[in-house]
Amino acid sequence: MQKVDHKIFIIVAVLMLAGAVFSFTLPVFLEMRRHLSEYHFLGRYILFGSVGFLIMILLANLNPDKWFNKIGWIIFVISGILVLVLPFLPESIAPIINGAKRWIKIGPFKFSPVEFFKIGVIFFLSWSFTRKIQKTRNLKEDIKQFLPHLIFLGLFWILIVFMLSDLGQVFVMISLFILMLLAAGGKLKTFGVMVLAAVSIIVPAILFAPYRFKRIKDWLYTASSNFLPQPIVDGSSANYGQVIQSMNAIHHGGIFGTGLGNGIFKLGFLSDVHTDFVLAGIAEETGIIGIGLITFLIGYLIYRIFKIAFRSEKKEYQLFALGVGSLIAIQFIINGLGVTSLIPIKGLTVPFLSYGGSSLMALCTAIGMVLMISKRAKYIKE
Repeated sequence: MQKVDHKIFIIVAVLMLAGAVFSFTLPVFLEMRRHLSEYHFLGRYILFGSVGFLIMILLANLNPDKWFNKIGWIIFVISGILVLVLPFLPESIAPIINGAKRWIKIGPFKFSPVEFFKIGVIFFLSWSFTRKIQKTRNLKEDIKQFLPHLIFLGLFWILIVFMLSDLGQVFVMISLFILMLLAAGGKLKTFGVMVLAAVSIIVPAILFAPYRFKRIKDWLYTASSNFLPQPIVDGSSANYGQVIQSMNAIHHGGIFGTGLGNGIFKLGFLSDVHTDFVLAGIAEETGIIGIGLITFLIGYLIYRIFKIAFRSEKKEYQLFALGVGSLIAIQFIINGLGVTSLIPIKGLTVPFLSYGGSSLMALCTAIGMVLMISKRAKYIKE
């Protein structure tokens, strides 16, 4: 059995160190407004990060042939049950925050089951596609193979969209479904069918929710105002004030940034600067150079994970590693495009950098499982 890929440990540790630093420098205004300690978010990030890192180390040292499936099923089943019951829990346990019920409260802490459910879905697809998806002669047979998976997970996705008001996470999971299906041996024509399936979920979710439809219209107005002489639709930038301030923060940072702790747009202009808009906050304080370094680290992490996927001898391990690498890439790209108004903002975390215990521990769990299966990959010559 090979050793784990220690470079992934180092990259994740560096990204988490950066996440801790920016959990200290960015949310200062929020801490002042809520009369919190200046170390409030830093302390929580270190707590969740430490737990997540220990989980990652523990999982990395397990035998994948014995533990991979067991842990994967535990994550999928428990997180799936929590997602199903979450809409029906009392507000004392599942508080409504910003009009959505997405978190379960345990004492002073909250966690989001959907963050772990994404990891569970990646495991479920890697396990199921390995056993069910075979090369077929035509598109009809191909559809018959993946349709049960689509119907089963589609029920969860519909609940997440309409009951938890979380379209962004469903978009991520549908994207993972498509990528993993193609990697498992699905035909390219299947891509078109999957796009239609995605549209059948996403379009009604927008049309039957007036606030989402208005948000899309306002985004088109804002984006076209930023990049074209005239906006292409009538609308308002009021709902995209955060995005406008995000772009101002990025512009203010320039090449070298204002220096750690010296950003000004975090002082009430970007209220989510430590979560959804963390890239804008980082860009202001560290400039293009800082964002470039972050992008390099994320890209190199994805590269190492994909390398494990391509070198794994078991198809199940290949698909899981591919799914985890794709998850990190999708969330990073979507967030980056969102904070620059190129696409509607989705409220997705930036892996390891955004403040959020659920996202941090779920990602550490996923990386730990990837490191676990890296011991079964063919030797990687450096």
